[in-house]
Amino acid sequence: MNIKLRIFIGSIVFAERMTLKLRCKDYGFECDFVLDGAKNIALLEKLREHFAEEHGIDYTREVITQMIVNRGHSLDSIQKE
Repeated sequence: MNIKLRIFIGSIVFAERMTLKLRCKDYGFECDFVLDGAKNIALLEKLREHFAEEHGIDYTREVITQMIVNRGHSLDSIQKE
């Protein structure tokens, strides 16, 4: 797939195929974990699981969503599966 448009805002990458790139270190952790995938609740759930398993912090889905919004992403554009 050839992607022509990319706009970078913090650690979030918007492209024509509507993806997110989430880097753990952008949320205050000394960690190289990176998620890259379709913009949806499932991707946010994977980040939540990583925080719980690797860092011992059990954030709610709402808190993870707010963290993404605080980095400049629109709440309305996160698609539910």
